[in-house]
Amino acid sequence: MSVALPGWACGTALGVIAGELLSLRIVSALSVALFGMFLWVIVPAARKDYVVAALVCASFFLSFVSVQLPVLSDLSSGTRTILLTVVIAAVGAYFFPVKEDDGTKKEAPEGASAESNADGKERS
Repeated sequence: MSVALPGWACGTALGVIAGELLSLRIVSALSVALFGMFLWVIVPAARKDYVVAALVCASFFLSFVSVQLPVLSDLSSGTRTILLTVVIAAVGAYFFPVKEDDGTKKEAPEGASAESNADGKERS
């Protein structure tokens, strides 16, 4: 945390300065690149774990629905994104917790197969 927080703040400040100095065309291109970066993070994880894929699909659907609902559509897009992120992450963590690996190999009961996520950790 002692490196992450100042790094985040400095990166944000540099981004604001760069956004003011660069042309609108370049800033627009970099905004598209940001979405590409998010896809680069999401797609491999969704391919390896069906729970992640389902949560990503749910987030697309809920994002669309939140723009249509009267109460949520009045909020700014950033606030809606934060709310959806917290709610979807909480639902995913509650219903699909990841068991911590304590260094010992856990075997599935006879006749059952253990499901694992992208990190190889077992799900309950």
